Amino acid sequence: MTITFRELKTQQELKQLEALESAIWKGETPIPHHMTLTLAKFGGLFLGAYDRDDQIIGFLYSFPGYTDGQPHLCSHMMGFLPEYRKQGLGVQMKWLQRDEAIKLGHTKITWTYDPLETVNGFLNIVKLGGIVRTYYPNCYGSLDDDFNRGLPTDRFLVEWFLASNRVENYRTGSKRLPEVQGAPQVLRFEKSANLPRPVEMDTTREEEVILLPVPAFFQDVKRADLTVASEWRKMTGTLFASYFARGYAVTHLIREEDMVNYVLEKQPLSALLERA
Repeated sequence: MTITFRELKTQQELKQLEALESAIWKGETPIPHHMTLTLAKFGGLFLGAYDRDDQIIGFLYSFPGYTDGQPHLCSHMMGFLPEYRKQGLGVQMKWLQRDEAIKLGHTKITWTYDPLETVNGFLNIVKLGGIVRTYYPNCYGSLDDDFNRGLPTDRFLVEWFLASNRVENYRTGSKRLPEVQGAPQVLRFEKSANLPRPVEMDTTREEEVILLPVPAFFQDVKRADLTVASEWRKMTGTLFASYFARGYAVTHLIREEDMVNYVLEKQPLSALLERA
């Protein structure tokens, strides 16, 4: 299998996105062609992945935006046909996005993901070097799809500082991980019938590094017991919002059997980004 990546610019290339989106997210309305054309002309960035250079099998879409008056690139959608997933193509696409964004003059890319979907967390933070300092409760309102149905659509905002030492070190494989030995867990959980359930949270810790555990397979928890899944959403949301408000940032994830620990550090942003 030979996969190539390139920017999508022509009408024909962008027209392919409508059919591709429909195939990736069945039942969802794709972005209209007239919008993709307009966005591509005025600052939007569309990237495509091709099998044997002729069949488009994945895409990534982003557009310019502002937060608190500061410009950045908003990465909104990335998807691949089912048979091309879990092959590392998303990581390759993101590094291409970084290169192209720097050419356009951007210094930061942002995007959102569900903090309880830890596969996305490992991609965004552990592989790419993004950090998280912002929690959006019910970011997209109620969504009636298999992944979101029945719970508020809470989201992390990932910040990817493109020219930082942190991101460059993650690309070259020379990243320096935080020291977590002795760091306290701020959420206690118990397991019953192999189902992890949150029991007690602590919003008062002030150590430089803390750990916040979440289920490694949240969709399994949802299918087993939506009430327990709702407890995870509520308690982790309270904790993340509390610690972010006090200057903590998510910088790493650590897997432990069927649980994942989010690593939160309390350091100035400059120290996190320039750590060699």
